[in-house]
Amino acid sequence: MTIFALGFTLLLAQDPAALSSQAAAAMRAQKFPEAESLYRKLTALQPANPMWRMNLGLALYSSGQYEKSIPEFELFHKSKPAPGPTHLILGTALLKLGKSCPAVTPLETAARWDMQRSTPPLADAYFGCKRYALAARAYEAAGPASARRAAHCYWQARQYPEARRIFETLEKSHPNDPEFHYEFGDTLARTAGPEAALPHLRQAVEANPELLPARGELGKALLATGDAPSAIPHLEAASAAGPTLLLPLSRAYRAAGRTADADRAQQQYRRHLSAK
Repeated sequence: MTIFALGFTLLLAQDPAALSSQAAAAMRAQKFPEAESLYRKLTALQPANPMWRMNLGLALYSSGQYEKSIPEFELFHKSKPAPGPTHLILGTALLKLGKSCPAVTPLETAARWDMQRSTPPLADAYFGCKRYALAARAYEAAGPASARRAAHCYWQARQYPEARRIFETLEKSHPNDPEFHYEFGDTLARTAGPEAALPHLRQAVEANPELLPARGELGKALLATGDAPSAIPHLEAASAAGPTLLLPLSRAYRAAGRTADADRAQQQYRRHLSAK
């Protein structure tokens, strides 16, 4: 008898019920490598039993072997596709590996099993996949603790009225957060006009002068409200990183009477367009 045949014969001689009991005890004791070994024996002994795949996936996931757990859950779901907790675990494993887009489908399935438990990781998956409108609604559904993320995602999705609705409820709880005031100010500029945006954009820049997108928006708001001289330094700083701001910078120079600088900035803007 070959070594392989001997090993297979010894495997067949083992009692599945006893192995299952030992594996379950190992899981309860958090002895995950031992449980993994036992469930691997069970999958070899009874490959058609999907429960061994599920439990092997759980053992692997519990020991932090997320990559290895994924195919086990996928095999289990081929036999047991009904929404359940393993869809949540599979989606979470994918998220832990930075695979946000693949995580969406199992987490959407998990949400049909338990919406409350599945919504926060589903929101994270939508966000990581840059599906901002869906992420915003999911974060909002997740409750007040996720409101800041919901506002950010509505802003990213350019759904400014929805973003504004949430930003207004959070203003008092983010007094010194430059990113918050930048996003809120940008939202107000688009929904209420540049005058309404100025206080928040100023707060953002005062809190973090290196936040160049905020400086760019502040410069545009100052220009729109007739204060071109104050707009120029912000637009100059921001246009180094965002060439599209060269056009409002040119307008600010011209409004301030700096014609040569206005022409130069306009030429730079045209070169930027032609290079695209």
